[in-house]
Amino acid sequence: MNLVGLSNQASRTRKQFMHYVSLAMLSMMGQSLFIFADTFFIANGVGSRGIAALNIVLPMVNVFNGIGWMFGIGGATVFAIALGKKQFADANRLFNMTLMFTISAAIVFVAMTSLFSEPILRFLGVNEGTYPLAKSYYDILMFFSPLFMVNFVFISFLRNDNNPRLAMFAMLTGGLVNIVLDYLFIFPLQMELKGAAMATVFSPVTSILVATLHWRRVDHHLHFNKVSMQIRKLKDIVSLGFSSFFNEFSSAVVMFLFNIVLLRLVGNIAVSAYAIIANINIIVIALFTGLGQGFQPLASKFLGQGNSKELKHVLKLALIAAVFLSLIIFGIGFFFPDGLVTIFNSEQNKEMALIAFQGIPLYFISFLFTGMNFVVIYYLAAINQARSSLILSAMRGFILIIPVLLVMALWFDLIGVWLTMMIVEVMTFIFALYILRKSLSRLA
Repeated sequence: MNLVGLSNQASRTRKQFMHYVSLAMLSMMGQSLFIFADTFFIANGVGSRGIAALNIVLPMVNVFNGIGWMFGIGGATVFAIALGKKQFADANRLFNMTLMFTISAAIVFVAMTSLFSEPILRFLGVNEGTYPLAKSYYDILMFFSPLFMVNFVFISFLRNDNNPRLAMFAMLTGGLVNIVLDYLFIFPLQMELKGAAMATVFSPVTSILVATLHWRRVDHHLHFNKVSMQIRKLKDIVSLGFSSFFNEFSSAVVMFLFNIVLLRLVGNIAVSAYAIIANINIIVIALFTGLGQGFQPLASKFLGQGNSKELKHVLKLALIAAVFLSLIIFGIGFFFPDGLVTIFNSEQNKEMALIAFQGIPLYFISFLFTGMNFVVIYYLAAINQARSSLILSAMRGFILIIPVLLVMALWFDLIGVWLTMMIVEVMTFIFALYILRKSLSRLA
């Protein structure tokens, strides 16, 4: 290929990257909107006790989100690789198997979380002051969790079936419906956390309905057929999607551990302050997840085509985007923490505000490295290196967080808690560079 051809190919890849990533980031913003909206309206309609109750339940929301993204991203990755190889029949079978696996897992999840609701809530840290509110929110979301899981599968496959625009529109529409209903149920109807949960359920319902418009396209590759479930394919799907699960699960682990440590160091008021950071964190993680999910279809397609040059090009673009986004996010948290706190502090609680003012700038340092870690994690999963992707996800979400948090809290109290994620992300980033270098050396 001549220089003009190479230049045209690079330009096409760059345009595709911007198209897919921008739409994926917007769609993930739609997902994060329902948590952000719940927190905002609960903060202003219920108060700090409501925020504390919400933050205690949120780790379980991360768990079922993680299950949905695990099947969605894992199944869509093998689907995209099959499409890249022109194996259309196999690609469609993978879609139907993924959907069947997801529904089966969702049924088990609902049964377990309903049967053991009280022990789970006690484990998460509820007390007499937060139990009634937390229970009302928990029961509704756990029962309707299959809707969220199926929605994430649809969104992932739409994005990999050349329809990222509809995937974005579906997620954003669901988020906007949630915001409107949050206001209606919490303020005029005075339904507190039960109303917030009911409003949230309408988000995946709306998103799924919008996503069904994909089947009106004549060029789609997603057909509903009866297929037998193959354990080998389940292993492939789960192994490639497990890092996505771990990214969500890690947020649950971090939130749970921070809640427990802060309860013991200060009490419910510190959990309410952390809820502000946790909700901002949800939006930030959604942006980085959107970046990862956005370039994944391109990376998987180029892998299936054996085009290592454009595969490296996509990775480079993703890393540049991560650095740019990280700097913007860090700047907002470092220079404008007071504005972020004011949004969620309608009671003008000075103690909560002081704790949050201290925590936000310190916690936001970690975001300088989170984006690049996410890019490497999603890149490795997209090119079928599931083990390496999972190792990195486990490092930042489980392996490092427990010892670092305990040591930092013991040595430096609240300041140590806020600096924990920075240390975890830096350590993960160092190892990510090592794994990425080895991975790139294998490409032709």
